[in-house]
Amino acid sequence: MARYIRERRGKIPQRVFARKIGVAQSTIMRIENEDQNVTLSTLEALCQVFHADIAELFPPLETTRVYSSGVPLGLGVPERGSAATVHDEPAEHKTSTGKRGRKKTPSPARK
Repeated sequence: MARYIRERRGKIPQRVFARKIGVAQSTIMRIENEDQNVTLSTLEALCQVFHADIAELFPPLETTRVYSSGVPLGLGVPERGSAATVHDEPAEHKTSTGKRGRKKTPSPARK
């Protein structure tokens, strides 16, 4: 959503845009920096200003490739040239508490 807002806002200063939708400039800054969740009233105001449906504000979920060395976290870095494992996992998302994380998915069986 942050990217969508920045792109649609264009060259309009955050201060001017914030006034137009009835929030503080710092609110727009935190939303664009993904430091704050958006309230329902702000979502409604964004939809009105952009003449958009609420679904347009949220990007589609995408899958990213996560590369790991198979070394447990905190136990060091694998040697250069060692094999890596590739896992397809959902992209990073923010939870309802605003914390970043990845959705929990079962790992493929290892041999």
